[in-house]
Amino acid sequence: MYTPAAPRETRTYRHFTISTIGLESATQGISIQAGSAVSSLAWPLANLALYVPIYINETVTVYEGGIGAGATAGGNFDIGIYDAAGTRIVSSGSTVRTASAWNVAALTDTELQPGWYYAAMSANGTNNYSGTAPNGALCAAMGVCEQQTAFALPATATLTITSRALVPNITFAVRSIAL
Repeated sequence: MYTPAAPRETRTYRHFTISTIGLESATQGISIQAGSAVSSLAWPLANLALYVPIYINETVTVYEGGIGAGATAGGNFDIGIYDAAGTRIVSSGSTVRTASAWNVAALTDTELQPGWYYAAMSANGTNNYSGTAPNGALCAAMGVCEQQTAFALPATATLTITSRALVPNITFAVRSIAL
């Protein structure tokens, strides 16, 4: 009697992260921090969304997002990715902020082609999140945008250059096919 062999996975995946701060293997994030270290910073305004430009240089599938938080629990956040025109591609939806050092939010597996995107985050309060605080003029020069009254993240962003001094440290877990 014939018994077929178990199927074998023919693809090997690389798993890594992309972040809004620094240079990673699949993205170019904000690498100029103007002497400002990543730290715990108060979100500037309740219901504010910040959009940070990132460049993806290979096809990846994003499946999870995260943000660092302070020691006190409370509030909600929403993280996601928008295309260069401001259309939401994927977001976590309202996620409860916990007192852990790192808050993770599941995302629907979404394939991203090489190109420019916005990593986005919105919070419903002024709790602390991890980020860096270059001056507002530098944030504007780097293309960081904002939108008020944008919690949860809207389907279409109204992108306005920010003058706020905050780049949130939004990080996404991704995978790509190893070649």
